[in-house]
Amino acid sequence: MTHWDEARRLLRKADQDRTIFHVIKNHPNIESEAVCFHAQQAVEKSLKAVLMAKGAVFRRTHDLDELVDRIIDNGITLPFSSEYFSLLTPFAAQLRYEDLDVEELSLFEVERIMEEVYRWATDAIQVEGNVP
Repeated sequence: MTHWDEARRLLRKADQDRTIFHVIKNHPNIESEAVCFHAQQAVEKSLKAVLMAKGAVFRRTHDLDELVDRIIDNGITLPFSSEYFSLLTPFAAQLRYEDLDVEELSLFEVERIMEEVYRWATDAIQVEGNVP
């Protein structure tokens, strides 16, 4: 599998997490932490897709701050300030089972971040002439 194939696969997986987010975000019996987990996953996979498309090396991680650092290290421009990514990091898989003392984010803001990162990743990959 080429790095472009892997980038497209990651972007498809990010889109699946986006779809799950949209399906469950208004469900009355699903806590916002579970909904935000899928937003975090979509953002994580979008970042990894861009890194993969650029041929960048990165370790397996759920830490959005670490992935953002790799993006910056590779001279890739982010869609917005890096501090927004830190807001979603606590929802990563390894923290999902802990009680979190997380600053409350509105689902609207989480959705905005997720959608903007996904569009940015899709555009970054298409600019290189490789449509997912």
